[in-house]
Amino acid sequence: MTFPALAARLRTFLLGFSGTSLATGLQVVLLPWIAVSLVELPALQLSWVQASVLLPNLIFLLFGGALADRIDAARVAALSCIGLALCHAVLAYYLMHSIPSLALLLMYGVSLGVCTAFLQPARETLVQRGQQPPAGGKLQENQVQHLVTWMMLAQYGGQAVGMLLASRFDSWGAETLLLIQVVVLLFSAGFFISLCRDGAPSAKPAKKLPRALLEGFAEVRKSRAIFELVLLVGFNGLVHIGVFLVVLPLLAESYERGASYYAWLQIAFVVGTVTATVVMLRRGQGDHPGRGVLMCLLYSAALLIAISFGPTAFGLALLCTCWGAVAAASAALGKSIVQVLAPEQVRSRIISIYQFSLFGSAAIGALLAGVISEFTAPLTTLLWAGIFSLLAFVLVWISGALRQLDIRQPQGTED
Repeated sequence: MTFPALAARLRTFLLGFSGTSLATGLQVVLLPWIAVSLVELPALQLSWVQASVLLPNLIFLLFGGALADRIDAARVAALSCIGLALCHAVLAYYLMHSIPSLALLLMYGVSLGVCTAFLQPARETLVQRGQQPPAGGKLQENQVQHLVTWMMLAQYGGQAVGMLLASRFDSWGAETLLLIQVVVLLFSAGFFISLCRDGAPSAKPAKKLPRALLEGFAEVRKSRAIFELVLLVGFNGLVHIGVFLVVLPLLAESYERGASYYAWLQIAFVVGTVTATVVMLRRGQGDHPGRGVLMCLLYSAALLIAISFGPTAFGLALLCTCWGAVAAASAALGKSIVQVLAPEQVRSRIISIYQFSLFGSAAIGALLAGVISEFTAPLTTLLWAGIFSLLAFVLVWISGALRQLDIRQPQGTED
């Protein structure tokens, strides 16, 4: 199915989602470049700026999921986009007149983190609005998987375009790139607004917000497959993302090929993610996505151990491409499981718990990877990460909830 042939609602969702992903791809590169090249911050203060974006996201992410369940998720996504656009516009205006201080960059990062925390669960909740369900029914499991794969393609493609635009930093300047983010996010807000539900708003939920949050955790605990998936996603964030963020740049530096080589490793990873997503879009995800998630864990373990043997510069780039493909497949399969199994009334909260497990453990994993790499060689850190991934694979395979999951069968809840 080609993009022009997609249903109008799905095109609208994908345009809004890819716009927010493009802005994220720009932000990931632009913020540290502003901090280093314009403000000339040292490494420690740069880490504070990076953390200022992540930490509020972790604090408010669960509240964002609860809010998207209580009111229309499309409205939450649109307002979050407007908030992000305002943040970028303020910094762009300031840069036109002066060089920002560390305090201003920290305020900017915190504001981005808060808005992103409300955007992430809301926009992913909207994926099933991309296709109209049959009258009085719900989408079939393979339809949901197809929608999630399109969503992942929009995410990775948008981020790749954003990173390519960020590479024009020296030619265009930070102000121009920030204004591009503003325009793209305002368009995304418009697309999300067009997905708002028609009719009168639903009745105000009787449950207070704290109780609504606890209900989300209770729903996760009821489903063994979702509970096991959330734990596994936490492990992936702790071990794999932490290694990718900290150990990979250290390893790239050891090849003494400069920053351009690390950039090529990032591009190789993105090529892998896009390739895997396109393949899944054409071939589907299958009826046993849980087994696919487990096999991705096994492949990740093999890749980490292979990299720990010290490949050539070209070999490392090739392995990074494979790593990106495995990461994309694992993410698409995991999000499909959540979309299929999570009840609609608590879906946003379960998505936010899924993301909280991933991002929270990723922050801890990055710190641990940095501490371990301080006392051991990066290759040793990779080897241990691969060994722990093998152990995790064995444990989750024996547990059986994900391994036995068949989306064709009605899913009950288990204590």
